[in-house]
Amino acid sequence: MHAPFFERILGDLNHSVKCRVAVPFAQDEACAYAVGRAIKMGILSATLIGNPDLIRKLYGDETMKNGIQIVSEADQTTACKIAVQLVKEGKADILMKGLVPTSTLLKAVLNSKDGIKKNPLLSHLLFFEAKAYPGVRVMTDAAVNISPDADALSRIVENSAEALGLFERRPLRIALLAANEKVSDKVLSTVLARKVSQGFSEREDILVEGPISLDLALSPESAEIKKYNGRIRGNADIFVVPRIEAGNAFYKSLHYYSEAALGGIVFGAKCPVVLTSRADNNDTKFNSLLLGSVLWQRALPAPGEPSRESHQ
Repeated sequence: MHAPFFERILGDLNHSVKCRVAVPFAQDEACAYAVGRAIKMGILSATLIGNPDLIRKLYGDETMKNGIQIVSEADQTTACKIAVQLVKEGKADILMKGLVPTSTLLKAVLNSKDGIKKNPLLSHLLFFEAKAYPGVRVMTDAAVNISPDADALSRIVENSAEALGLFERRPLRIALLAANEKVSDKVLSTVLARKVSQGFSEREDILVEGPISLDLALSPESAEIKKYNGRIRGNADIFVVPRIEAGNAFYKSLHYYSEAALGGIVFGAKCPVVLTSRADNNDTKFNSLLLGSVLWQRALPAPGEPSRESHQ
């Protein structure tokens, strides 16, 4: 896998500020590898919620190390509530989905009374780096928002810019993807992209352009051949898809057809929420957990600044 970005952020990780992850229903092979590897490396501590016997079987000797706690809980919904409460009380820094439905975990995160919602909307971010196109990029949303309207898509743009902005301190180029650049009422994604891009036209901190096709947003050669005169010409940092189907296909194409290094999280809560799938390879599982840990660490206040709300 081509993974300089993930190698770099691992090297930049501050080992003196160890991230604490809470995992509801941690008896899950999809996350046991990533959590176990991070524990072995000394970059993570964990509260593993679920079936103690299955957790000990999956995680082995790592459950005996300092900073590792096991909480017995047989109900998925309650396990998610416990994990969220740990973050709310400042006893955990990030969440990682275990053997629970994504919707169950996000429902606990979004609970109006006991949840940890921060931004107006949660969205899924896939950080990726392909061998043919060096440099980290973000695709959104492949897992949370099904068919966002203009307001929701604008909030997805804001989330992606906030997250990638913790790594790239410059105006980010954000492409609103569609099948082509011509706005047509018959292609709803083009109408949506135009409306959203117009809403960001006065912004100087980010450049939002659309509708634009993937090849023009990704490939300078395609932009040159097609004589595209937009401001984004194969150099997009963030790719925003119009619907979850497009994001799902984008994600799985990167997974199965390229040597891209991948890491995915849900962003917009008071902490990163790490999502992994059984279909993800072990590198992607670890990269996702690493990404969540680094995003949390980079969002910490500088010395002398007030503590984050989740640590009050």
